[in-house]
Amino acid sequence: MNVLLLGLVLTLNSGPSNDTLIAPNVWLYVASRQSASPFLPAGPFAAKWEGTLNIDLRGDYAFEAELNGTVKVEINGVIVLEGAAANASTARSKTVRLKKGANPIKVSYISAEQGDSYLRLNWSDKPDKPLPAEPIPSALFQPIAPPPALTVANQLHRGRELFLEFRCAKCHTVSDAAKNAPELSMDAPTFDGIGARRNYGWLAAWILDPQSQRASAHMPALFHGATAGNESVAVAAFLASLTTDEPAKPTLKPYQSAPAPATGESPLPIPDADKPLFEKLHCTACHTLPKAAAEAGKISLDSVALKFKSDKLTEFLLLPEAHYAWTRMPNFRLTPAEGKELADLILSKSPKYELTAAPTDAATLAHGRKLVTTTGCINCHSVRSVKNEFVTKPLAQLAAAKWSSGCLAEKPAADSKSPRFKFSNEDRAALAAFASTDRKSIERHVPTEFASRQVRALNCAECHGKVEGFPTIDIVGGKLRPEWTRTLLSGGLIERPRPWLSARMPALSSRAELLAHGLAQSHGLPPTTPLSKAVPADAQIGQKLTGVPGGFSCVSCHGIKALQPLQVFEAQGINLMFAGDRLQPNYYRRWMLNPLRFDPQTKMPVYFDEDGKSPLTELLDGDALKQIETIRQYLLLGEKMPLPATQ
Repeated sequence: MNVLLLGLVLTLNSGPSNDTLIAPNVWLYVASRQSASPFLPAGPFAAKWEGTLNIDLRGDYAFEAELNGTVKVEINGVIVLEGAAANASTARSKTVRLKKGANPIKVSYISAEQGDSYLRLNWSDKPDKPLPAEPIPSALFQPIAPPPALTVANQLHRGRELFLEFRCAKCHTVSDAAKNAPELSMDAPTFDGIGARRNYGWLAAWILDPQSQRASAHMPALFHGATAGNESVAVAAFLASLTTDEPAKPTLKPYQSAPAPATGESPLPIPDADKPLFEKLHCTACHTLPKAAAEAGKISLDSVALKFKSDKLTEFLLLPEAHYAWTRMPNFRLTPAEGKELADLILSKSPKYELTAAPTDAATLAHGRKLVTTTGCINCHSVRSVKNEFVTKPLAQLAAAKWSSGCLAEKPAADSKSPRFKFSNEDRAALAAFASTDRKSIERHVPTEFASRQVRALNCAECHGKVEGFPTIDIVGGKLRPEWTRTLLSGGLIERPRPWLSARMPALSSRAELLAHGLAQSHGLPPTTPLSKAVPADAQIGQKLTGVPGGFSCVSCHGIKALQPLQVFEAQGINLMFAGDRLQPNYYRRWMLNPLRFDPQTKMPVYFDEDGKSPLTELLDGDALKQIETIRQYLLLGEKMPLPATQ
């Protein structure tokens, strides 16, 4: 099966408006008064998933759905599940025989009349067993034949994304209603104090041709023709004169140091302990070191020594968002020593540049200042000392027919003063397609769509699923509670869940809450998952089950608060003090029942059989689900967890 074609064709419809996309699974969550798609208005909608469900061997299955709304599931042309529910699960379907190979599937959904609309389709591949249904693995879905509407929709989505990512609305202003799209609030590096942080030579080269410095740069070339060099020099000189800058003070504390090694005959080695920090943090996911061979999709650090003044690189690494909140460079919560180590490594490998002094004559500075005020620089960049004098047509006045000239001209006229973005032909076609719509899509924020784009833009998949301890990005929203994800991404965690690993999850403060909500809703889950209080009597049983005598000896591999794991055999687990508020309840239950179904490489043992029975029959009659729930009640105590018996 071609992994590029995994998923189902999802068609969304609201009145005359529709959208088509590839969805990874039959999951959907649309909060009340939100839009199901940027190209659909808020309000009632219908959704339809179509494709095939691909089975390795013929077998019997049963289906059920969690939803608020109405659902109908058809497999091989037969209705296997149909009904409505208000924030509840349907009854489990009758047993369905699926053939080996492709089984055509169509799921139709109508949104709820009240409240949030959502759907999660589950199944049981052992319908004669008492275990709960679980999500269908996304890898089993495949579209039959993507319809032509998908090509059209992909182009519209691409055009909207380009419009947002390239900050087109900073010049071509939009109505206040459009401010719902988070990217319309995206900033650019502030000019205040930039002369204290950046070298003049780099500024001049960047302003003249940003893409020659970094191919992925969103900033256009503002100046053209015979005067472009002089104008770039004047702007760079003026910016270099803005030197009033207070040193950035990190607002996020570095993670606490890892605890002492686990006790036992031999402590587990820390992976990559002897590697440079640049490799430990997996900086290679996005960057190549200076003088290294170029790699597609990665940003070379060749010009860093030319870009940053003296010790400003260390300062930047400690707080990348100090002067640019929406930077894609994440905050790794480095210690000062770590920041210096990274900066020293990069600078030691950098080409040696002869720094050029910036012009300081009054005429050049005045010319540069005037250009900054009149060419649109301040539409994106903020600066306290300069008033913006650049005005152009608002978005509403830009006729679709004009979206092939100016900024979007394939071959701009020699005397054109429009910014040059170096869009590809495909990009220009996508922007033209977006222009032909009513453009109301930029007034709508759809959390799942935002998360999908940001995950791609931030290169998340280069660590998730590739670096030890980082789960594949496609399971994160179904695994982690959005409240915990938000804390993680905002840099609010004091300790790392797996402090013995060299890699660490950085902070992305500007996007933390938006990503947390979008990732959860991508799995058909709500953007908030409040924690219930632990039931003391159940927590006591969970405490016993976690311990050594009469329990599962969870403390062999997992620490609990200050108690270190007793004896890690192959792989250490996270401290259980963090598990209760971290995991989605349903994910936790499914993981505990059979972790090997989630991760065939996991060292977590399977304790419960297919009949839902536990080997510890003296507690709760050996009922697996009841025992698993009491352990969860114990985990919910968090810092207040009493330690279990260890012998």
